[in-house]
Amino acid sequence: MLDKQLISRNFSLSAQHYDEHAIMQREMADRLFSLLTTYDLQLTTILDIGCGTGYLTGKLAERFPSARVEGIDIAPGMIEVANKLKRENITFKIGDGEDIRGVGDEVWGMGEYDLIVSNASLQWMSVEKVFASVAKLLKPGGLLVFSTFGPKTLSELKECGFKVNEFPDTIAIEGLTKPNFQNIFLASQVSREKFGDVKELVYHLKELGAQTSAGENKFTPAAFRAYKQKYGGADGIAASFELVYGVFRRKPSPAGV
Repeated sequence: MLDKQLISRNFSLSAQHYDEHAIMQREMADRLFSLLTTYDLQLTTILDIGCGTGYLTGKLAERFPSARVEGIDIAPGMIEVANKLKRENITFKIGDGEDIRGVGDEVWGMGEYDLIVSNASLQWMSVEKVFASVAKLLKPGGLLVFSTFGPKTLSELKECGFKVNEFPDTIAIEGLTKPNFQNIFLASQVSREKFGDVKELVYHLKELGAQTSAGENKFTPAAFRAYKQKYGGADGIAASFELVYGVFRRKPSPAGV
């Protein structure tokens, strides 16, 4: 089970220097933005779930200047950094994508949004709960556009005995979205990144806020050696990241619902 308080704390602690390390997450956001430009969209309301420091939120606000753009994140530190973006059509607030309620138990508008995006954040939530919330928040015909990480992510760490998050695969995503969404696009690709050694990889994940609670991983010399022997070389070690991208359209609600 995900520890929401721990996730909020870790990402708040990493917020001030997050953008220095989030190169892959920024590239994922750019691809999501490129996907959006392939559609002829007339948008008035946009929600960014897990907005982080607001990189994608800002791009959307600039691309759709007449739209109201909102970003939510569970980490107060991320919202503090995001609020440094000064655009009249952007607002940020603390919020959890699993729950349609916001700060102070304020209820989000039902069927309010033309577009909901989420970049590299669903792995820190229950995707089943997020998709259920999004189904309530999107207008019929509205788009859900997201990126997340698939089960091949950090497979090398897992094989060497390190604890790694559980990531949904595309089959699970298809099943969870089928009741309320039309699948327009769903694809994954594996990117193999290079690091100097395992300590550098672990440090990289920590600086992103992507760390588990103390004691869950045993960073022993034996574990480091096992990783280097299996996945190392003269130029360092490799780590896999499975990148999943999806575009789904909200189905019309049944009559009377």
